[in-house]
Order: sequence, then structure tokens, then C-alpha cells
Amino acid sequence: MLTTVLIVTPLTARAQDRIDTTYNFGLRQFALSAGVLSIFVLAVDPSLAKSLRGAASAGTLNTARQFDRFGDPTGIAPIIGGAAVVGLITGNPAMTRTALHALEGVLLASVTAQVGKEIMGRERPNTDPDLDGLDFLHYPSSRAFPSGHAAAAFALATSLGDEIGTLWPRIGLYALAAGTGWARMAEEEHWLSDVLAGAAIGIVSAKFVSGRVRIFGVRAPRMIVGPRSMTLHWTF
Repeated sequence: MLTTVLIVTPLTARAQDRIDTTYNFGLRQFALSAGVLSIFVLAVDPSLAKSLRGAASAGTLNTARQFDRFGDPTGIAPIIGGAAVVGLITGNPAMTRTALHALEGVLLASVTAQVGKEIMGRERPNTDPDLDGLDFLHYPSSRAFPSGHAAAAFALATSLGDEIGTLWPRIGLYALAAGTGWARMAEEEHWLSDVLAGAAIGIVSAKFVSGRVRIFGVRAPRMIVGPRSMTLHWTF
């Protein structure tokens, strides 16, 4: 509830205009991201997972479970729902638009992450006995890469942060999202590269649905509402 209040208060006082320029996430950016993640898979994931194995105390795990909620429907729904309700009650279109974009961003990020899990089939740290982080294409139970919680959390943080536009709320939102990523590693549910991939998916998804990013030259579809008509506009 406190998170919802901190988010919706600046939004009631600020209506941010749409950004005209967009950044294209294309093949070069995708290849660079894949290369960086490969380095983490090979050089960082095993050593970090070994240092985390069995190191978390009961208090640490309890804190991790609280951070988990920022990337879970039980935590995301009240935040987006609270923004939508306030927007409808106060007649604030910026607030309503923010809630809609946040919902779209979270859904796109979650679906993308789930597709990645189905394709990659990576073992989670808690089911990988040698903790080498290289057990991919293990079906049907392996679902580590990328982190769905991190994808949803960073999509939510990016959507709300871009709409609010001020520094400290944005820092707070990203801190909560980063805490979610840490929590998933502390609970041995994900490797660091899983979290980084999820974060990238969440950020790009949120910026795509808000029109700030194009993916391979494609913009997000726009619904144009006229006095007596409604048109779906999609630019390639």
C-alpha cells in the first residue's frame, strides 16, 4: 500500500507528454547483450552461486520473500490497480495511462520471459548439483533462464519510473526491482545471468509498449480513438 501511495502521488501532479524520438533495439544490440550474458554464464554464475549456497540465514530468506513480491502478481496487482483506481476516481488520464502502460509492460515482459524459459530449459541453482550453470536444454522441469520475477519487476519499475520522471521515485523503484533480483539469487532460484536477462527484458518491454523503443524497427501498436471510430495503428 505504501508503495502505491509513493508512486501515485507524483503522478497526480504531473502529466508527461509522449516522447517523439525512439531508440531501436536491433540485431547489434541483441548480439551485444547475448555476448555479455555469455560472459556472466561462464565466468560469474558458478562462483557466485557457490558463495550463496547455504549462506542465507532465516532472516535473509524472510527479507528475500518480501522483495519477491515486487516481481510477483500479489505485489504488482495492488500497485497497478491502485494507480488505475486513483486515475479513474480523480479523472486523471495520465494516471490511467500509466497504469495501462505498466500492465502492458509487465504482461509483455512476463510472456517473453516464459517463452525464453521454455526454449532454454536451464537448471536452477537449487537443482544443479555441481553448480556449473551450464545445464541448458533440460526439459520439462527446468525454468531458470531468464528470471520471470526480474522481468516483471523491472518492467514495472521502468513503466512507473518513466511516467513519474523524477529522480528519487525512479531510484526507489529500481532499488525494489534490484532487490527482487537479489532475492531470487539468495533463494537459489536463479543465476545472476538469469536476473540480468530478466531485467533487460523488463526494461525493453516497458519502453516498447510506451513507444520509447522500437524492436528490430517495429513500434508498439497504437489505438487511435476518434469521435465515431477506433483504429489500431501499427508502424513497421
